[in-house]
Amino acid sequence: MRNNAGGSRREFLAGLGTLAAATTIGQPCGTSLFGANLDQLEESGGPVAAGEIGNKIPLIHCTDLFHPFNDPDDHVDLATAFSLPQLDIRAIILDQGEEQAVAPGRIPVEQIEALTGRKVPYATGLGTALRYPEDKGLNQFPHYQGAVELILQILRESEQKVAFTICGSARDVVATYNREPELFRQKVARLYFSDGNNGGGDFQWNPLVDPQAYIQLMTSELPVYWCPAFGKNDTVADMAAGKLKPDEYRVYWTFRQSDVFAELPAPLQNYFLYALDRKDPNLTEPLAYLQLPTEQSLRDKQWKETRYMWSTAAIYDSAGCEIYGKGKSWVASSSLVPGFEKVSLYEFVPARVSIDRDLRVSLDFTGTPGQLKVFHLLETTSYEAAMQSSLRHLLAHMPLAEQYTNAR
Repeated sequence: MRNNAGGSRREFLAGLGTLAAATTIGQPCGTSLFGANLDQLEESGGPVAAGEIGNKIPLIHCTDLFHPFNDPDDHVDLATAFSLPQLDIRAIILDQGEEQAVAPGRIPVEQIEALTGRKVPYATGLGTALRYPEDKGLNQFPHYQGAVELILQILRESEQKVAFTICGSARDVVATYNREPELFRQKVARLYFSDGNNGGGDFQWNPLVDPQAYIQLMTSELPVYWCPAFGKNDTVADMAAGKLKPDEYRVYWTFRQSDVFAELPAPLQNYFLYALDRKDPNLTEPLAYLQLPTEQSLRDKQWKETRYMWSTAAIYDSAGCEIYGKGKSWVASSSLVPGFEKVSLYEFVPARVSIDRDLRVSLDFTGTPGQLKVFHLLETTSYEAAMQSSLRHLLAHMPLAEQYTNAR
């Protein structure tokens, strides 16, 4: 897939480095909500239960996840969703069907399923971009219809309203909505969308992958929780150099990979290393690699690199998590954390949005708001540290299947 400036996302991300220097399977299992003092977490080796919940939050996770990757932030997002016990992941939608055919996202999906012992239905999405905002995608080949059909099935069968985390183009979500808008109105709780530009700037990615889907989603009057990836004055060069100035309506953050990945259980480290090294599945079997000793030379190479992130706050919020802090330690939890203080780090505020033909967005916070809410950063000085620390602790305590627990 190419954007309107020419060049693939892989080329785009490779340029940042230069500047800087469909099948369905099973159902998920259930766990409990948690809240814990981080000292207790370290001593016990895992989360401390804070009580069972009657109903977990049904979630459909939509992702432009590929192997080899376009951007490995999608691998982190998938692991984040699987680490949150509050989420009942009902389906994984693999965005951009044509590219999935040559870079299958099912590989990391099956790896994370093996690691956690969970089975979640997944399906490949529509192959090409929508032709106009109301396009239902019915003109596309049958083998690209699986994602839309899976979304429809999940919504029809769910007794609860379902949340979506959209870490891709929104193509399949919009095509499904266009087919059965009333079903969406009845069964969709929130649609978290992480991308776009908050100030009318040109620097963005997923809206360019499928402009018509973006326009339809953002103007649909559905409960969209928008997490803008970039601000009006952001540039590729500034992002690559780590010079993006704080922006209260931008969700972007970064971490040095060693600061999050280095202390994870070895099988989970291998999940990330397999992706980051672009392993050939014909030469290195994906599931077998998870149980191997970590490659020290590969760790030394990869852990020093910077990871750009956009969807963490959306996934946290979809699970009902808030941020708790104690000194330099932070945790995302949906219940009180003993010894920690709840911090109002960000919020979602109502706004009205307009989009021109060049996908430039204008936000209006006055007058009568619509259903759209936009990410609003309240604490710019602590945001990146809180995201990094909370993500590290969350991933470090991912519930692993029995065959992987001894590799911690």
